[in-house]
Amino acid sequence: MVTVIPALDGLRALAAGLVLLTHAAFLTGFGATGGLVGRLWSRGDFGVAIFFALSGFLLHRGLIAADVDGRLDVFGYAVRRAARLLPAYWLVLAVVAVGATPPLRDVVIHAAALQIYWPDAWIGAFGQSWSIATEIAFYVSLPLAVLGLRPLRRRHAHAPLTVLCLLAVALTTTSGLGGDAVVGEDIFYDRWLHSRAPHFLLGMICAETFLARGHRVSHLLTRWGGDVVACLAVAGGAYLLATTPIAGGLDLSPGTSTDVVVRTALSGVVALGLLLPLTHGGPSGYRTVLSHPTVRHLGVISYGLFLWHVPVFIALYAVSGVPEFTGALLPLLALGVPLSLGLAAATHRWVEVPSSRLAGRFLARRRRREDERREHEDAHAPLHR
Repeated sequence: MVTVIPALDGLRALAAGLVLLTHAAFLTGFGATGGLVGRLWSRGDFGVAIFFALSGFLLHRGLIAADVDGRLDVFGYAVRRAARLLPAYWLVLAVVAVGATPPLRDVVIHAAALQIYWPDAWIGAFGQSWSIATEIAFYVSLPLAVLGLRPLRRRHAHAPLTVLCLLAVALTTTSGLGGDAVVGEDIFYDRWLHSRAPHFLLGMICAETFLARGHRVSHLLTRWGGDVVACLAVAGGAYLLATTPIAGGLDLSPGTSTDVVVRTALSGVVALGLLLPLTHGGPSGYRTVLSHPTVRHLGVISYGLFLWHVPVFIALYAVSGVPEFTGALLPLLALGVPLSLGLAAATHRWVEVPSSRLAGRFLARRRRREDERREHEDAHAPLHR
């Protein structure tokens, strides 16, 4: 039985808040004019790395537990992931398509979550959706990774953890392959899975340690996770360092290959520093805050908040007549955040929950049919073979 960690919902809320702040800083120009605070907000794109690490931990933990127990159901996993992600995604895309009237080709590409593979498939009011395309690429790859690690796990329980650690290091050092890019003209290779995989792998490594408790990495992560202050200090230091030129610019451009590698490494440190005390640590004030019902609720609706906040921000600029990138930070937040939260809550209640329940009922019926088929086959099997 996989243990539920309530504080992870709170961490998801924190990640969503960071992403919201970075887009507010970008659209208002505050990232360029707000000094240190503006730079801190601009680097809120590290929230995406936190989301990816959470996905890596939660999904890999569930799949390897099922695989070890001999009940891995890849089809069921795919149905649940699709039901969790796509209905809300398509809803917001439809609203954006009606309001912003982008070319039909771009809408179709986004509907298939393939926008990161096209150089000019850019819908500004839905620009944050690139990470959904990357997330889906991970969803597709994860069962293959679990199945690929199965023979190694059978030979030695520690082998998969070693492989994942080596992959994380290798992919971090090569994450900058592809170089700089211009929005609307070039493919952003730094948004492809190979470049973002280190963040997913960090979560997978955290999950894998529970099956390889004698592994040196498992000992290290357990010891580090037990020191909450150190973890948060390291995460904060890495985040602050990422606001300096060492990590490249704070705009949409990926920058040089070195910039991408440095950002990948620093965002990984931030994600791991925030995740470890919750997965490998004990009771703490940090865990208590993230486990608070209000914070958890924000985490539960964070997917909708992620989808809605950019369209809402851009719509507010359009309605007000104020040009983008010219300020109005406080009015944007005062109006945009409550509107985005309201839409997120409504989407969670009326779209995300019903679609997940529908998928659950479909899979339950499928399991019953399979059980009945096996019982029928057993009942009619010959006594001697």
